Amino acid sequence: MLEVQDLEVRYGRIGAVVDVSLRVDKDEIVGLMGPNGAGKSSVIKSIIGLVKPTRGRISFMNKDIQDLATEDIIVAGIAMAPEGRELFPYLTVEENLLMGAIGSRSWKAREDRLEFAYSIFPRLKERKKQIAKSLSGGEQQMLTIARALMSDPKLLLVDEPSLGLSPKVTSLVFKLLKSIREEGITILLADQNARRILDTCDRAYLIENGRIVKEGRTEDLKEDKTIKEVYLGL
Repeated sequence: MLEVQDLEVRYGRIGAVVDVSLRVDKDEIVGLMGPNGAGKSSVIKSIIGLVKPTRGRISFMNKDIQDLATEDIIVAGIAMAPEGRELFPYLTVEENLLMGAIGSRSWKAREDRLEFAYSIFPRLKERKKQIAKSLSGGEQQMLTIARALMSDPKLLLVDEPSLGLSPKVTSLVFKLLKSIREEGITILLADQNARRILDTCDRAYLIENGRIVKEGRTEDLKEDKTIKEVYLGL
């Protein structure tokens, strides 16, 4: 479904991402894990078109997308729940959701998309008239993911969903991501929390200093000596 080949991202003279290659197959949850500043968000932003790579190829559904505008990438079937949530704080929950119905097809189906989002996140339906600023951190993260679902994506990119959340709320959010996959939506999930990535995803990539240093099925990565010592504290 998604293939990233030899991706390079630079911010001036700084190489944030160097020769990164990864793939995401249909119906998978694939993890991208690594410490803060490792390059996870730069990879995610490159896929959605918010950052233009200096080199490399990004293919989605067998079509190159690295030169497309973000709106065209969303219409093609990719959506992103960004790091830091980036909600409209003084719009209501439902108004924030409607902002995610990008493209004429999604806008025409907005009522159906709202019902789908509320079916995954019933708590948001209870709060649909509240302004986003009044929600708890966990509810705001749910709203960020639900807004991305409004465009009816085939592939959902989720960047640092555990940021600023308690372990209990983080567990709930990752459980909800699994339920989204069960609805037929493929997920690429970037997060610092290696334990959550390895417990949630089918496969994962470990990125350090802008480079992929390990990859594989999560059950194998859990047994990797370096990952156990450095990232799992075992």
